Amino acid sequence: QLVAFIGAHEILVKPRANGMGTYDFGFGSELLEGADDAEIQRRQTSERNNGRLAMMAVLGMMWQDGTFGMSPFALMRETGLWGPNI
Repeated sequence: QLVAFIGAHEILVKPRANGMGTYDFGFGSELLEGADDAEIQRRQTSERNNGRLAMMAVLGMMWQDGTFGMSPFALMRETGLWGPNI
């Protein structure tokens, strides 16, 4: 099913005409229409910074899993949200 979905996506979804490039499939880029270059630059920088923050969050979860031997959610389930009871 996954291979069929990916194949259908490759065949049916094409970059839109007058897009920003070959990578532009039109998902949300209509929000950039009418924005000046400074606003587009600000939005792209904001999106990049949010992506970097998400990568750091995932890195922290991987570090916790390596240190304690369980995922953050499993550790929370075992010891509670704020740690073990005293």
